[in-house]
Amino acid sequence: MRMRSVIDRGEGSAGVNVTPMIDVVMCLIVFYLMVGQLALDRKSSIVVAETLTGVEHQDLADAVVIGVLMDGGLTLNGVAIEVDRIGGEITGMIARDGLGPIRVRADEEAGFGAVRPVLRALQEAGVGGVEFVTIRAEGRADGGGG
Repeated sequence: MRMRSVIDRGEGSAGVNVTPMIDVVMCLIVFYLMVGQLALDRKSSIVVAETLTGVEHQDLADAVVIGVLMDGGLTLNGVAIEVDRIGGEITGMIARDGLGPIRVRADEEAGFGAVRPVLRALQEAGVGGVEFVTIRAEGRADGGGG
């Protein structure tokens, strides 16, 4: 006896509805973008000083950032470091990859006494130029700004 298979060729579709999956993926992408941005904003607790002059830089991706915290602590690209190790680390970066611009982000409460050892270590490592990160003061109530 021969068996026949019955194929139902009805009006319905046998495909998978991917619309809910796409919605979930889009929500996850937005969530991770927001969390990533919040993490970057909270990565450093340094409050930089305000200045009336300066040059605005947009591309910070290749910069080496040295942070000087309010309590005198130091960071190199977001990682805690001692001042006596900065010169060696910078020299190693120069040997490995070359070196992008060096930017010092000093907390406005730190004072120059905390920045001076960093500048001395960079000078001993052979670094010729350093940029200081500040915030442009505009429209200040005390008459400063443009």
